[in-house]
Amino acid sequence: MSPPHVTITVLFFAQARDAAGRARATLDLPAGSRVSDALALLERAHPRLAPLRPHLAVAVGQKLAAGDAALADGAELALLPPVSGG
Repeated sequence: MSPPHVTITVLFFAQARDAAGRARATLDLPAGSRVSDALALLERAHPRLAPLRPHLAVAVGQKLAAGDAALADGAELALLPPVSGG
């Protein structure tokens, strides 16, 4: 029997899409994983994301999320570019 896991969809926008070379990906993570776990896995798979990470906002289910936010099976995690304006 395999250990429990969650499968999430990752959406890459703007610079994150350029760095990852794709608009979306699917990740399988151990049950109990958090946003920070997904980001670490994404950085290993796409090293060009690492310098962008401090500048990206992360949303889970279309709501901004912190690194310690839990990920549920079927969640959608979006990497959003910094917002500028004035």
